[in-house]
Amino acid sequence: MTFNTFTFFLFFIAVVIVNYILPRRWRWVWLLISSYVFYSFSDIKYSVVLLTCTGISYIAGRMVAETKHIKMKKIWMLVGVILNVGILILFRYMNFFFDSISTAAAATGLQWTFRGVELLYPIGISFYTFQVISYLLDVYSGKVEAEKNFAHYALYVSFFPQLLIGPIERYSHLKPQLLNPKSFEYHEFVDSLVRVGWGLFKKLVIADRLAVVANTVFMAPRDFNSPKLVVAIIAFSFQIYIDFSAYCDIAIGTANILGINLIENFKQPYFAKSIIDFWRRWHISLNNWLRDYIFIRLNYKHRRKKPRKLWMSIDVMITFFVSGLWHGANWTFIIWGALHGLYQIIEILTKEIRDKVVKKLNIDRSTFAHKTFQVLFTFGLVSFAWLFFKANSISKAIQMMKSIINLNGITAEEAWIFKDGSLGLDSKDFWMMTHTLLILMVVEFLQCKNDLLVELNKQPTWFRWAVYYLLFFSITIFGFYGEANAVDFVYFQF
Repeated sequence: MTFNTFTFFLFFIAVVIVNYILPRRWRWVWLLISSYVFYSFSDIKYSVVLLTCTGISYIAGRMVAETKHIKMKKIWMLVGVILNVGILILFRYMNFFFDSISTAAAATGLQWTFRGVELLYPIGISFYTFQVISYLLDVYSGKVEAEKNFAHYALYVSFFPQLLIGPIERYSHLKPQLLNPKSFEYHEFVDSLVRVGWGLFKKLVIADRLAVVANTVFMAPRDFNSPKLVVAIIAFSFQIYIDFSAYCDIAIGTANILGINLIENFKQPYFAKSIIDFWRRWHISLNNWLRDYIFIRLNYKHRRKKPRKLWMSIDVMITFFVSGLWHGANWTFIIWGALHGLYQIIEILTKEIRDKVVKKLNIDRSTFAHKTFQVLFTFGLVSFAWLFFKANSISKAIQMMKSIINLNGITAEEAWIFKDGSLGLDSKDFWMMTHTLLILMVVEFLQCKNDLLVELNKQPTWFRWAVYYLLFFSITIFGFYGEANAVDFVYFQF
């Protein structure tokens, strides 16, 4: 059951009605039941895995809290973390490791073949694994008290709006709200519906059309010339952002309808002026997790080692290696993570030199031209990394790079015709995709300055309802019109 299906909205309407009929003290029980029904809808086996991870981390957390000896606390924490990571590896990475070992063995002339095992892939396991690990580490460090009520803890892990692809919530932020949600407020309800509607518009009208272009080209890159390869990479760059942020809009909106505030996961990342700035804006909950539980701990461990910048660079690379591996069981994801680590290392190590050059050349960094250059340059670096993220293999990514660098087919007339259906969309759908994308980027730019939802609420009633109706009919008409069929959210594979 996904957010972009009619089934989900029937389910959610039922959840909301019963939720507000029940006394507040019992709503958490209904949310727990609803969350497991939601997760079991595709396959009840998913819930068995979720319950196992929940049980392991709950017991480990209780043992950490009740054990007096410091070493035993650490042991119980490690047991909980290792078992949960082990479950993640079993379902997500085991076949990848076997394939990598077999490939390495073949490269050295050894005929070692490790046969993988076909196991189910529980959707969202990477997200809720990180969530339970954060809980264990916070209990161990004394930031939060271990939860005594198993059902309360189970709801924290399984809360359905953010279960599948985040945001990755912290126990200290989410659990108190689940037990004491906000009262129903009409204006917040309307704002939340607008947030959900905006997410559906982004997903159905824009992202799914961009997906057609990206998928068409990436499935057979040899069939396309360099201009269309570049268009496909740019299309995927926007698709993955719009698709993922759309899910988060719907998750935050639905949770807010139930009286729960989830953390924001994006802050106009494609207006970032550097890669470090990009990661402050992109998948914020994951970035904060990696910072707090990997980078800071590594940095503290290596604080006395010299040279300092070298060890900091190693810490950055380890952090983004984990980020790449977390995203997928393929070397393409690891290269994607390594590229972002390398970008940031270069940015850190060259800061003093760049500052001197700017000062010597008397460059004004506050000008619109300079800021635009920074944004476009950052977007270019990010898009280059997305090439590896999207490609099925390293060889396909390299093949696309070579075609672009060699300017293959650039002089052909058809190389610059994008509305002829060769990219999977006819002229009307391509027009719809480009113009709605432009509208989105204008909205994003304005959102950098002001909260547009707050500004909308200041407008006259007739104007607000005109916007609501425009959004509704845009979704119902353009969301289901044309060549773009509804597809799963990109991050479901993670």
